[in-house]
Amino acid sequence: MVLISPLKPFIPINPEEFCTNPYDIISKEEEQQLKKNPHSLIHLILPDGEGDEIYQNAAKAYNDFKEKKFIKREERPSIFVYRQESQYFSHQGLIIGVSLQDYEDGNIVKHEHTREKPLKDRTNHITSTNVAAGLVWTVFQSNRKINDLIEQIKKKNPQFEFIKYGYRHILWQETDSVIINKLKKLFEDMKIYIADGHHRAASAAEYRKIQLGKLEGKKDIKAPWQYLLSYVASDDQIRILPYNRIIKKLPLKESDFLERLKIEFDIVPMNNAFNPEKKNVIAFCLIGKWYKLIVKRTKFKDKRDSLDVAILQDRILDPILGIKDPRSDDNIFFIGGIQDPKKMETYITEKGNDLLFNLYPVDIRDLELIADKGGVMPPKSTWFDPKVLSGLILHDLRET
Repeated sequence: MVLISPLKPFIPINPEEFCTNPYDIISKEEEQQLKKNPHSLIHLILPDGEGDEIYQNAAKAYNDFKEKKFIKREERPSIFVYRQESQYFSHQGLIIGVSLQDYEDGNIVKHEHTREKPLKDRTNHITSTNVAAGLVWTVFQSNRKINDLIEQIKKKNPQFEFIKYGYRHILWQETDSVIINKLKKLFEDMKIYIADGHHRAASAAEYRKIQLGKLEGKKDIKAPWQYLLSYVASDDQIRILPYNRIIKKLPLKESDFLERLKIEFDIVPMNNAFNPEKKNVIAFCLIGKWYKLIVKRTKFKDKRDSLDVAILQDRILDPILGIKDPRSDDNIFFIGGIQDPKKMETYITEKGNDLLFNLYPVDIRDLELIADKGGVMPPKSTWFDPKVLSGLILHDLRET
């Protein structure tokens, strides 16, 4: 069971100018460019400063947005349909509140561990500002009745429509309690899975714990802080791209590395950059030369171990390259959202790194199966694309 709720959020007056990509994929260069615009969400999600000053500046930015009327309060309980369109790919889902009690109960299912440092940062941010500005992307297993209601909402005129980051962004608002209650009923029998935003979800849960402590046992199920700001999409509306790995320096001789790979893989030299065409085939570029790795042992103890990202970690990164924790090892970094292997190749041929692993993307069904069994995927296993914008909806967590 998942309990959903309409919201009474703040909405930007000029979303094209205000909204940004999620904070964790904004480059330093883009950040500095965005900060030239006083109307940009960037001042809230990536404020200037050091130490606690960062969070104080975030709170100030949020208050400024309200005082200067860059955002307006929606007083009617509302749900929203959000759609991103391009000539290559389009997807859509609901923006709603999802009960954080369901997160605690496991009905909002996780597939990654959170890390202490980014979780502390996001918790400090949300407790200082009392607002959620970034969507937690979740998915449900495709349901015709829910999808039909989404299409019904889309028959209305949109709240706004604009182009940014190469996509047309469209938002529809629904205030009809009959439709909202139908959706509530349908989600009662569902589980939803976190696709992107594990740290945002965990920090919202920490905020809720703080508020529950203040209540001293009293219940306040309708409080805004009881609900996670979530973009909830059908799993047939999902595009996952691989999250590829770059090794800065090969810690052993090239010939020795290839010999050790032969224990677990058949190695096929390739003439050109390429993307793997199926699961259990890994493309890699070693000091400018491309190879195909074909997994020899394809009997796995569980679904997690069958993922190419897990095979890479368990059979190459850890035993051969000595990278036990890819989150903290300085010899590895990650690139996501790039589909052109020739562009990936430039990380080796032009940027001075030694080794690129180009993976086949994880299937959403595999993610759901692993999450259902309480499994944890290797870090940075999936790149959900395109990213949903931050700032479309600002969920104020204080009592109204």
